[in-house]
Amino acid sequence: MKVRKIAALAVGAAMIGATMGYANAQLNVPKDFFVKDGAPNVKIVVGSNAAAMDVASAADIAVALGSLLYTSEEVQADGVSVVVKKDITYDPDDIKVYKYWYETAGTIDVTEWDDLPSDLWWNGAAYNTDYDGWKSNFMFTEEVENMDSYKDDKQMDWDIKITDVSLVPTNPSGWEESDISQPPKDAKLKIPEESMEVLVNYTISNWSVEVDLGYDDQWGIESSESFNVIDDDAPNADDIADEYDVDPSDVTITYEGTVYEGIEEGKTFTLLGNKYYVLSIGNNSFSYGKEFEPAWFHVGDTFEYDGYKVTAMDISINENRALFTVTSPDGDTQMVILEKDEEKDVFDDGGIILTLQNTFVGIDGNLIATVKVVTNKKTIESGDELVSGWNAYLTIEDGKIKWITLKNADDIETKTVDILGKYKMYYEFDSWTKKESDADYDINDDGDKKDKLYTALAKIVVEPTEKVYDEKELKVGDELEDWVVDQIKGATYTKVTVMPPAEPITLLDSEVDVNNVTSNLILVGGPVANSVTAYLVDQGLSTVDWTASEGDLEYIENAFGDYDVLIVAGKAREYTRAAAEELMSYLKDLA
Repeated sequence: MKVRKIAALAVGAAMIGATMGYANAQLNVPKDFFVKDGAPNVKIVVGSNAAAMDVASAADIAVALGSLLYTSEEVQADGVSVVVKKDITYDPDDIKVYKYWYETAGTIDVTEWDDLPSDLWWNGAAYNTDYDGWKSNFMFTEEVENMDSYKDDKQMDWDIKITDVSLVPTNPSGWEESDISQPPKDAKLKIPEESMEVLVNYTISNWSVEVDLGYDDQWGIESSESFNVIDDDAPNADDIADEYDVDPSDVTITYEGTVYEGIEEGKTFTLLGNKYYVLSIGNNSFSYGKEFEPAWFHVGDTFEYDGYKVTAMDISINENRALFTVTSPDGDTQMVILEKDEEKDVFDDGGIILTLQNTFVGIDGNLIATVKVVTNKKTIESGDELVSGWNAYLTIEDGKIKWITLKNADDIETKTVDILGKYKMYYEFDSWTKKESDADYDINDDGDKKDKLYTALAKIVVEPTEKVYDEKELKVGDELEDWVVDQIKGATYTKVTVMPPAEPITLLDSEVDVNNVTSNLILVGGPVANSVTAYLVDQGLSTVDWTASEGDLEYIENAFGDYDVLIVAGKAREYTRAAAEELMSYLKDLA
């Protein structure tokens, strides 16, 4: 039988001639004492009446032991296919602001930012206007497809338009917009109230498209391709012609009919992802609320809706009506009789609206009433704030909401403008200097070379918020952009398999039969705190003076026949804690 011990506390380093790091190296407990084939090969034993700190130490050791519970092996990867992806994110063009280059100025004779001309701002067609002219010509438009829904059909696009953007210079400070002549070196963007708008069109139509592809070169056989477009906008013949590489006159577009004529009463739609159930539509307004799935009430049933409690008191099959009591979140109670298909605003404030859909006898012989519930009814006039931060302008015809135009309710002034989470927009200024004397030619061909020349470019960057990728799975023989996959090589890699414990690994000392030990043991606590440690001391197997120990790890081989023991203890709980921390460090190095 071999006994090895090592002090775990640095306080005892002078006595044993080692620091904690050195002590850790001297503790020579084989890894298979702790784990075997990736599974636990040891039990952690804590005293039944041990201090809480001993229990915490045992738990920490168990966690550290978990880092060893795995197996690893070198395996050959099976190369059956490979997945490739390509960035197909749509990135709108940046917005032109200002350009002092030879191509726009016709000459380069400016040496610093202060001398930049004030008339090279973009006018929508060329760089030949001032800042005010640029502002008056500013417009950003973009369409984001299939963002909102009607009747759970996600077909509605966001038609975005931004006008009247201003630059708010941040360097140098104290600038006013009226001072802007040269493009600012740094600036925030300001979008005035109602200058950003989003139109969502709820009228969807169906168009058939036929593309005449002409005659093929080999056989002279005429061919064409037909498909349908269901959208809020009519298909564009020029765009289709470009896609098929034909003349626009070869594209025939025919209107086939209307899919949705607009939002109707009793239907659900979304706006910027927010869901609304339409209760009624006026000439310039509509009412909406939260609609719940119809509920089946037996007499005595109570269901809760947004804080309102609805209880079925009586149900009449012959008269097709039912009696309910409704209690509001404030505790007010109202009794209401519902007739079939009758809508009742229980408290006359839109808080909860009940509609009796039917009454019948269930298969169990009980009376059942089916009730539709709507809560939190609100009425919106055109121009009111419907979605937070947006004023909603309604276009209503023939009792249907045709489309809704949202406009920002407040001024927006920020370095980076968020456009509905789809795009971000920010101002960017770049400048360059060049020593003309270093060039082998005279830039302006006037024989008057300058020591330094200066050019500048300003733009508003518009970029997508998220990347979109197209993925393809390729096998041997597949082609990718004129490349053929000849072979897929599988490399060797280390396969790691986690082996979670199948049974508890922490025991109380009262659960250990010292005459029938069936596992290696880690004993947390000295002979006072842990009866198994006391047994080993009594047997003369543990030789540490635990009454004086400032924290020791004592490894006893074959303490119980074929099984070894590691004692983690000290003269008091804080010293046991320190010894446990040293063991955790040792286990970390074994992982």
